[in-house]
Amino acid sequence: MMGYHIDMIKAVIFDFDGTLGDTEPFYAVNFDDTMKEYGVICDEEDHIAFIGYGPYDKVRIVEEKYGVKIDADEAAASFRKKNNDRFPEDASCFLFDDVIGCLNLCKEKGLSCYICSNTDSARVEMMVKQMGIYEYFDGISGKDLCGARKPSPVPYLYMLDKYGYQKDEVIVIEDSAGGVRSAKAAGLNTLGLERVKGLYLEEADEHITSLDDVLKIISGPVTL
Repeated sequence: MMGYHIDMIKAVIFDFDGTLGDTEPFYAVNFDDTMKEYGVICDEEDHIAFIGYGPYDKVRIVEEKYGVKIDADEAAASFRKKNNDRFPEDASCFLFDDVIGCLNLCKEKGLSCYICSNTDSARVEMMVKQMGIYEYFDGISGKDLCGARKPSPVPYLYMLDKYGYQKDEVIVIEDSAGGVRSAKAAGLNTLGLERVKGLYLEEADEHITSLDDVLKIISGPVTL
């Protein structure tokens, strides 16, 4: 386990989908509809397993569970088209209720805030602007900038290098197993945000169920 004192922490890096934006149900519906084109009906267990993963990994999960063969490129294209066609004009509808309070607290503590996402950075930037939280962030990185997806450690190593932080100066907040694995592989202190019942992020240093819980994490000395 890694230990830190709050005085050492200079930055909080947030995942986006499922952490700041309640987008997972939107993507779940679109992927469900895509799988129906292949005769597969996904269930709630699948929805939990899909959290944090892109279409190719989701297809792999479906193939392994249901014993089917799916053209991953075709399915990914269909899924992405649904996402684009159905995307709301105003992404503020995705903002979790506990986000602004958490961001305000981080700023009160003098902490810099960043986003590290598997979604392309331009889309994340567009969404946080519509959510009214863009000004809270000192940087946004998506898979297009770092050239890799979580659970690879590359996205977080890229951010450490780009923004000049040491590993013990950062806390990461992730809501998926792949995201937690990415941050831990990069050697970072990681809070597992378990918003979904049945989701257990065993590899996280500490577990929270709401961003409101970040108050007790960054308000005083902490040992993970």
